[in-house]
Amino acid sequence: MAFFELGMVSAFILAPCTATAPGYRDWAQQRGPIPVRPSRDNASPLGRILAGERVVHFADAPGGEGSITSSGFRDMLEASGVRSAIWVALRKDDALLGVIIVYRQEVRPFTDKQIALLQNFAAQAVIAMENARLLGELHQRTDEVAELNRGLEARVAEQVDELGRVGRLKRFLAPQLAELIVSQGDEKILESHRREIVVVFCDLRGYTAFTETAEPEEVLEFLREYHGALGPLVSQFEGTLAQFSGDGIMVFFNDPVPCADPAERAVKMAMAMREAAGRLIADWRRHSYELGFGAGIAQGFATLGQIGFSERSGYTAIGTVCNLAARLCAEAKDGQILVSSRIAGAVETVARLEDLGNLELKGFRRPVAASNVTELICGTPVHT
Repeated sequence: MAFFELGMVSAFILAPCTATAPGYRDWAQQRGPIPVRPSRDNASPLGRILAGERVVHFADAPGGEGSITSSGFRDMLEASGVRSAIWVALRKDDALLGVIIVYRQEVRPFTDKQIALLQNFAAQAVIAMENARLLGELHQRTDEVAELNRGLEARVAEQVDELGRVGRLKRFLAPQLAELIVSQGDEKILESHRREIVVVFCDLRGYTAFTETAEPEEVLEFLREYHGALGPLVSQFEGTLAQFSGDGIMVFFNDPVPCADPAERAVKMAMAMREAAGRLIADWRRHSYELGFGAGIAQGFATLGQIGFSERSGYTAIGTVCNLAARLCAEAKDGQILVSSRIAGAVETVARLEDLGNLELKGFRRPVAASNVTELICGTPVHT
């Protein structure tokens, strides 16, 4: 018995055989793939199978009725000594998968029962081949799914790590800035460095007296409202939050991501904070609590970077400019936003300023020129 499986277009490849004559085996190895063309004449059994026949049966292959005329096939007969043979097609629907050949080296035709048995075997072989194909596809799909899962797991791990980095950065950066840093994949800009920045300090007038007379629950309630109203403004104006403790807030601009108009952003944010805090203060004044809001803004060089430890870290600025902004804030009366001369020069086209002359500030040996921001010039939007 021999088995041919269909290879590339119109070619058969000899598969493993059983009880095959040595001459036939040698011929098949030398012959290699057998190209055939569909034929319903007696040129070739394989050609007739390819043309659509399911069974080709020869009682006496070398001669007699239906003698085969193909020269290549006659070479096979001479090498194998085949006299009687039957070719049964392996088909799935209209697709030819291969051919089973059973032959005898004597003239002894196959009976109808033998032919039916061989056809049944061929049908079972087709089922087995199809199952093997499906199993192979299943294994391939399983491998593909496993590879996709590995890729997905790696991507999820990357995204979790990225979200964690964004979350850590959002503790002290505006969300859009934190996302920008993560998207660039570079946190080196958060390492210690020196840069010119604009610093804003703001806090409440009368806060200490308020905490001494109010109940602790009232203080916490007010701070929640206060932080909830002013905190989002830091992100809105793309500032970097350095300190948010009690009633005191420290924000700076132009770091870690530079901006073209840090002084203008700082003044507009402080004015928006003054407006938001004013509404809260008005409500609490009805409870007989006297509170006010003041801010100080300065521009200069500072050293910036991360501070803290692995579980909790922050990003801050250290330098004279920070001290100056803090002292201006402390000097400000209710509703005032005091700015240094550099800030005043940078925003004079967008804000109305009240010249306060030189102020004696704690920690500074020389008086400091300061101005109070009263309002924006008509047509200048407060929000970015």
